[in-house]
Amino acid sequence: MIKDLFKISDQININEVEKIYSNNFEKIIYEFLNLQSEWVYNAYNVYKDIDKYLILVHLIHKTLETYNKHFYKISFEKFYNSPHIEIEKISIIDLVGSLSMSKETVRRKLNELSKEGILTRKLKNIRLNNVKFNPKYQRNVSNLAKLLNFIISKLKKEHNLYDYTASKIEKKINENYTQYWNLFFKFQIPFILRGKKVYSSTDSFYIWGLCSLNEAYNSKKLSNKDKESMFSEAHNFHANVTKLKNSKGLNPTTISELSGIPRATVIRKINYLVKKNFLYSQNRLYKINNRQDTKSFRLQNENFQKNQSELKIFLTEILNLIKISN
Repeated sequence: MIKDLFKISDQININEVEKIYSNNFEKIIYEFLNLQSEWVYNAYNVYKDIDKYLILVHLIHKTLETYNKHFYKISFEKFYNSPHIEIEKISIIDLVGSLSMSKETVRRKLNELSKEGILTRKLKNIRLNNVKFNPKYQRNVSNLAKLLNFIISKLKKEHNLYDYTASKIEKKINENYTQYWNLFFKFQIPFILRGKKVYSSTDSFYIWGLCSLNEAYNSKKLSNKDKESMFSEAHNFHANVTKLKNSKGLNPTTISELSGIPRATVIRKINYLVKKNFLYSQNRLYKINNRQDTKSFRLQNENFQKNQSELKIFLTEILNLIKISN
């Protein structure tokens, strides 16, 4: 008799995650913002180009999907100590359609990745070369483990995950890295593309995100009464953040230092964001738009709501992966 057969009814359902998310929104949003900001920073710090990294991530994601299809798993250590990894075959047209980039941009970025020795291309065959461990990649795993650990601590005991610590979750992700990171990329790629669509470029989205992050972190300085009002309903958070008066905003030099984006590029992108009412200047410091009657605010808010909805789905999927492999 099979005792440990997984029951569909035993899954962690999204309603449970949504309830935890709603009741603990302040803690979860800070953990997520930390995860997201470090992931993007690490990507830019290594490749100096988010679009280039997005192409690479998309190629790897397709490869990990093939691994999963054939029940093939690779650990974090093995993945980052492989001399090369064969990437799933894909055409430039496929990349153009999937990543909303022009054919010229995709071709140029692929050529740059080839010249840098990161990729080897022969017709439609692509190989990822010199995959080496980078402490920044492990930080991404650690940050995700912290977020998952908090949610697990709030789950009902019937799910039998209450003894999981952040370090145990991190170990589990490292052991089956390609399986877990496939889900991570599945969430991240559309997240970045949605931001790119709203803000016109990945760099602009990144810069706006840093200004938004600065305002969210400034909410920690609020009184308990004001914080309770701000975090009372997750769907109102973005609107509430724009009402903050205690944030001093960020200047171009600080944004450049935080992001790694050259200051001249930061200034050019800021000018665009101000022109489109995504940011505004206060004493030459930049804050996210607080005029809720503008089209830009509506676009930002809609994007925020969509991201939160997709985050809950991602968390539910990865929690169930942890549970089924428990």
